[in-house]
Amino acid sequence: MSNLRVGLGFDIHKFSKPGKKKKDLILAGVKIPASFSLDAVSDGDVVIHAVCDALCGCCSLGDIGDYFPPQARACQGINSKVIAALIVKKLAKKFKIINIDVTIVAEQPRLAPYKKAMTGALADTFPDCALNIKIKSKEGLDILGGSRAIAVLVAALVEKVV
Repeated sequence: MSNLRVGLGFDIHKFSKPGKKKKDLILAGVKIPASFSLDAVSDGDVVIHAVCDALCGCCSLGDIGDYFPPQARACQGINSKVIAALIVKKLAKKFKIINIDVTIVAEQPRLAPYKKAMTGALADTFPDCALNIKIKSKEGLDILGGSRAIAVLVAALVEKVV
């Protein structure tokens, strides 16, 4: 049996409703200038959420909702790097992260200028592995929340440490 494990992660958050107290738009740990934020219990970092769920899948750790239930008061506004730190700690003794491949699906804002910063921030959060970020448009189609949401898909590969 192979010591390699693959996990898939997905997260989506819609834009905050007009008039709701605006938070920062944070993707992969980077503040992105935007006229909106994402509606979420935490800071809404869909990139880190999807990465964490992919890693949980690799390591049979459930999903981030098991550790950070949305209804828990302590989770309100939590920084997603706290979520990532717990997941990394949980898998560190038994698994080594090999690769994280991220696809961000969004119509707005334009994210290409922030790709390098997002990759660097993810490397700080998930060190010593290969990282890749791809940014895709929805081509104006009303899929994955249309132009009022950001979705992220992640594939991750870990190796069981023997």
